[in-house]
Amino acid sequence: MKQRFTALDVRAVVTAYQQRLVGLRLQGIYDVNPKTFLFKFTKPDSKHLVLIESGIRTHTTEYVRDKSITPSSFCMKLRKHLKTRRLTRVRQLGMDRVIDFEFAVAAGPEAEGTYHVVCEFYASGNVILTDHQYNIVALLRVVHIEDAKAFAVGMRYELQGARDVERVERAPLVEHLRRAAPKDSLKRVLATFGMYGPALSEHVVLRAGLSPSLKVATALDLGPESPQIAALLAAYAEAYDIVEQLGQGTHPGYISYLPQRDGEPSDDPVFDDFGPWLFDQYASRPHKQFATFSDAADVFFSNIEAQRLRSKAHQQEATAERKLEAIKQEHRGRVESLELAHRRTEEQARRIEANLEFVDQAIAIIRQAVAAGMDWRELDELVRDQREQGNPVAERIVKLSLQINQITLELDDPADWDSSDDDEDEEAEFAGPLPVDVDIFQTAFANAQRYYNSRRQAGIKHAKTLAVSTQALQSAEQKIRADLKATKITATVSQMRKPFWFEKFAWFVTSDGYLVLAGHDMQQNELLVKRHLRAGDAYVHADIHGAASVIVKNKPVAAADKPSAESIPPSTLFQAGIMSVCQSRAWDAKVLTPAWWVEAAQVSKTAPTGEFLSTGSFMIRGKKHFLPPTQLVYGFGFVFRLADDESIARHAAARQQRLAIMEENQRSAARTHAEAAATSAAGPDTADAAADSDADHESISVVGAETMDFAAARKKYNLEEIEEAHEDAFKDEEDRQAANAATMADSKRRVSAKERRDQRKLKLEGGATTTPAPGKLSKQEQRRLDEEAKYERAAEKPQKQQPQKRGKRGKMKKMKEKYAEQDEEDRELRMALLGAAGKKDVKEVATVKAPRAEEPKTAQEAKTAQGEQLPTIVEEGKDTPPEPEPVAAAAAKPKDNDDDDDDEALGLPIEQLDVLDTLTASPLPGDNLSFAIPVCAPYPSLSSHKYRVKLVPGTMKKGKASKMALTVMLAAADEHSKRSRASFKGGDSEAAEQRELKGILAAREKSLMKLVPETEMISQMLGKCKVTAPNMESIKQKSKAAAKSKAKSKKGDN
Repeated sequence: MKQRFTALDVRAVVTAYQQRLVGLRLQGIYDVNPKTFLFKFTKPDSKHLVLIESGIRTHTTEYVRDKSITPSSFCMKLRKHLKTRRLTRVRQLGMDRVIDFEFAVAAGPEAEGTYHVVCEFYASGNVILTDHQYNIVALLRVVHIEDAKAFAVGMRYELQGARDVERVERAPLVEHLRRAAPKDSLKRVLATFGMYGPALSEHVVLRAGLSPSLKVATALDLGPESPQIAALLAAYAEAYDIVEQLGQGTHPGYISYLPQRDGEPSDDPVFDDFGPWLFDQYASRPHKQFATFSDAADVFFSNIEAQRLRSKAHQQEATAERKLEAIKQEHRGRVESLELAHRRTEEQARRIEANLEFVDQAIAIIRQAVAAGMDWRELDELVRDQREQGNPVAERIVKLSLQINQITLELDDPADWDSSDDDEDEEAEFAGPLPVDVDIFQTAFANAQRYYNSRRQAGIKHAKTLAVSTQALQSAEQKIRADLKATKITATVSQMRKPFWFEKFAWFVTSDGYLVLAGHDMQQNELLVKRHLRAGDAYVHADIHGAASVIVKNKPVAAADKPSAESIPPSTLFQAGIMSVCQSRAWDAKVLTPAWWVEAAQVSKTAPTGEFLSTGSFMIRGKKHFLPPTQLVYGFGFVFRLADDESIARHAAARQQRLAIMEENQRSAARTHAEAAATSAAGPDTADAAADSDADHESISVVGAETMDFAAARKKYNLEEIEEAHEDAFKDEEDRQAANAATMADSKRRVSAKERRDQRKLKLEGGATTTPAPGKLSKQEQRRLDEEAKYERAAEKPQKQQPQKRGKRGKMKKMKEKYAEQDEEDRELRMALLGAAGKKDVKEVATVKAPRAEEPKTAQEAKTAQGEQLPTIVEEGKDTPPEPEPVAAAAAKPKDNDDDDDDEALGLPIEQLDVLDTLTASPLPGDNLSFAIPVCAPYPSLSSHKYRVKLVPGTMKKGKASKMALTVMLAAADEHSKRSRASFKGGDSEAAEQRELKGILAAREKSLMKLVPETEMISQMLGKCKVTAPNMESIKQKSKAAAKSKAKSKKGDN
């Protein structure tokens, strides 16, 4: 199996880096292990992770790896000098396995401030950071050659020794082949020739039509006219072209597998090799092609790395199992020894009873000798002599232990003499003579009684051991499992998933299946409304500081139907209102406030004259539809991505049922509106009667939006009066704006008193004959002109109080003279032609201006036309809405937003909503799940979620709340697994299969939830909250006990 990069692999990956990475900024550097580093290159619309393992490999990766919590000193050095710098060049040093990453400054690569990262992929490898003159600033390891430092900090990294690939000539090739040993094969000899490497050299041999195992010294013709040498030269020419092609563009990658012995394809093939070219030696083997060589290397090494981690984990588990088995074996041995001692003591007592006379005789002889004062050694020699002479008593005395007043006798069982074969099998454990220790100062009967007492004590000890054996084994097993859990390898290698386009926002799917989006800050609010709010969608907001701009994506409608937000179910709008309120300051203040919604056409970014809309603020025109006040109850849960069509089809019935409920809700809403219209048309008495009948229903469940009576809710919370007051405020504001516009028009278009007098003279001359003579005015007219002149002087005073800045007065005067004949509409048209940002299109401005020019103006219209036009929404087929009201959206702290996937949703938002069908909150047994996605949503929308917790206002921060929610849901997954094992105990095969599928599903759900990065959960979690769930206290206690056990095991290891 191939273990590291070759020079050809380095050339291919460098070419890919030149096209992918050059021009990107280095945003982060991380440690995977002491020899492996992860470089994160980004730009506004893309992100690439480059993995560099010293001496082994480098490639872009799509897999997620666990990083070191504390970076190494070398990693900190790299971050200090390289973070946020732009990668300007990537090159390979000749044909060596060395890559130079250049981070140059604007002044050029030779200027001070430029850094190089030199990565070596031969021998033990190295990663070296140098300055613009290649002086070493930091390096991964110091290299010693012959007791001298070849690479160390402060030394210069030499580039002159790099070798490049060259075309193969006949003379060097023949000279190299002549130096081959007698047993060297052609493949082995050519592997060290030139800079082509072993894989390409074997490809050359096969392209030449030769055998790789050909013996060079005996079977190869090296003459001047040798066809074999000519074939090798032609193959080397093709190899040189391959090297040149790999250095000029991106090429696909290939992974070859080991062939199976039985010849049948395997579900888990074994990787053998990878490369940027499909060489002839691998063309006949099973292989797989990838889009780029970097992708192939990523899959190859990531799978090997995952297998290595799994192998280490299995090794740890096997070691723990062996340790547990040794403890069990030791315990069984202790119990068996107690049982053996119990049986042996009983047998010894029985043997003494069976040989009472002989035992008493032996005791008497030894006691007499001791009483006579005989020396113990002489007594021992006497017993030995008597044994040789055939004394029956001395023959049974095995040992004298007079220091403890005991002798050892070999006693037979008289029953053995007459026992049958069956009895011999049963008593084989103590068959034959049995050694028995006898006290010489006690009788035989007393010695037997002593053995019986010992047997009784052994029995008691054995019973106690058996009583505590189960508990002892359980505690030992728990300790070993806890130690294994504390020291278990938890590092994983999993494929990185591509987030959906809506995950950058706060989002959730309502109980009716509608996608709801909200911005995290004012920049996202601006982006959300500009790019994703379409006709038929609903805009939801609340009149409180910090409320989020929420949009509800409507379902697609037929081409003949006009999209409208009125088709959205009330429960969906209610849940969107909860989101807007809970994202505002009402969450911290614990204040209940109603939200409201409007059509997408009522939302505009056009500000009234003299006003300015900041980022994240919008203008709302028309009537607001208020929603009932909401409770501050939120939730957090997980949804799962279905991996195949079969799993998606299992949820088709649930989706059809949901659609049927939605249609029924729409029909009921239409009937309600029709009845309300008929009641209002019937007369006030009927309306009052209907209102009285509706007033009886006072209990409204705010949380259960699916069963809410919205008509009763509107009546209970006086939402009709609020909307009427809002309309009155609209009218007052319209009158005020009209008066201001007229005032501004008068102040903008000033007419002198002389001009007014001339106009009135002309008017009087063409009138009745009773008018005064030219040049003379009546007192009434003179008084009116004086008032106008006074008004003009008063209007000029504020302008004198606010003088323009120095240097601006002359500029403004020139601009007025230059654009004196240009009105506002002409200005808009010219700015549209110039392509100014934020202006309307040319066609739109032209179509707006043309009808106005053709319409005859009445006196009132002419008077209004003198001033500035009021801001309106120009939309075909619709009347001009009432005067707008500015709405300031959430002004949270800005965050960095990368618009990676906005173009996906832009232009095709409705079609992309089909991805919601691949997400499920309640997986079914047998579903194939890809990954888990965290979601924070109003609690009513999480009613169908399998894993969820409730959030209420509190003091817990996002990180701690995310960890607590994950702990609760992992405990719920364990509970589901236990429940599946406990159910279907005595069922048939179908029940057993169902139980197995449920257990597999619970394990898969748990593993996917554990793989979710903490940053993803924190980005969706609501701040300053309190997590609540069933059995919350017991879960907290278990988590604390597990943490204490882990800390105790670590302390014991230290």
